[in-house]
Amino acid sequence: MGSCFTTVNGVFSNKKIYHVLKDPVMHHVLVVDDHKAVCQGLAALISNLEIISKIYTAFNAKEAIAIVNAHKIDVALIDARMPQTSGVSLAERILNEYPSTKIIGITSFDEDETIIEMLQTGMHGILLKRNTDRSEINHCLLEVFAGRKYYTPEIQIRLSNNDYNLTKSIKKFTYREQEVLQLICAGEPSKGIAEKLQLKDSTIEGYRKEMLKKTATKNTAELVSYALRNGLV
Repeated sequence: MGSCFTTVNGVFSNKKIYHVLKDPVMHHVLVVDDHKAVCQGLAALISNLEIISKIYTAFNAKEAIAIVNAHKIDVALIDARMPQTSGVSLAERILNEYPSTKIIGITSFDEDETIIEMLQTGMHGILLKRNTDRSEINHCLLEVFAGRKYYTPEIQIRLSNNDYNLTKSIKKFTYREQEVLQLICAGEPSKGIAEKLQLKDSTIEGYRKEMLKKTATKNTAELVSYALRNGLV
């Protein structure tokens, strides 16, 4: 289950006191990562920002959507690569359904395809797990709160050098396709998937065919293999 940290002046512990801004705009932040320790660690790292009043945590896309549906989230920090539903697909859904919510993507994978996919999704910030720290995360949040975008310096340099081919077509699955793919990889037949997702059998087959087309795979076995190779489940 996800959780919520209610902060006083944006601080978890009363052992530290931070200067309170005059009439600050207080923000609600959601942190999403499938590794519980990482998720809670990120929440702790941003707890010193006094303009954050609540920090919610979620360990998968389903928990994240439930929190976004129930609360007004100003900024969501999302791990780009999670099992079941990827963070990129989750970000895409949140941006479509709650356009006022800003998204900061965090990733351990800095290969071009991952970064391009994050940029194309329209994320407001991108950080690399391997070299970010409290200072940069907080700076990124403040930039995004102010309506600006922030990309970690390594990505900024590569963008300025036009190293990323942003016109490249990245194979992306929709949120629903991710749900179907997860069940396919679990060995569920189309009828069972349809019952679980409360959809028609023909609709499930439509999703399956579309995913085969997107991945240039010939059958379900190849699709499952593709999903496993690319960390989609």
